[in-house]
Amino acid sequence: MAGRVELQGVEQMLAAIRQKMGDGAKTLENKALREGGEIFAAAQRESVAVSGYNHLHIKDDIKVSSVRSKNGDKYVAIGPGKATGWRAHFLEFGTSKMPAQPFIYPSFHEQKARVAQFMASEFSKAMQ
Repeated sequence: MAGRVELQGVEQMLAAIRQKMGDGAKTLENKALREGGEIFAAAQRESVAVSGYNHLHIKDDIKVSSVRSKNGDKYVAIGPGKATGWRAHFLEFGTSKMPAQPFIYPSFHEQKARVAQFMASEFSKAMQ
């Protein structure tokens, strides 16, 4: 269920930023990824259902990971931590006795354009 936000022309822009900023470009990339992830995380926190029980709520356990890399592509993981992840699955997909109350997939699609715009603006600021 991993969603992706891909920006067109980013490689060319990042190459220009790397040429202009040197090592500072890596910091800029990581900062933009983390802050973009925080936008998704905030949307998930707003839309997740919260029970009345006194325990750690999924809303309080939604996190943005540190920047990771796989096959040369950088990314951040966004979602509930290990303490509540098993319960988040039930909310997102439902059970045989409970209808789904999805919050991850809808918040991703609602915020995708906003995050892409944010990251593009961060990169364009660095180019100036």
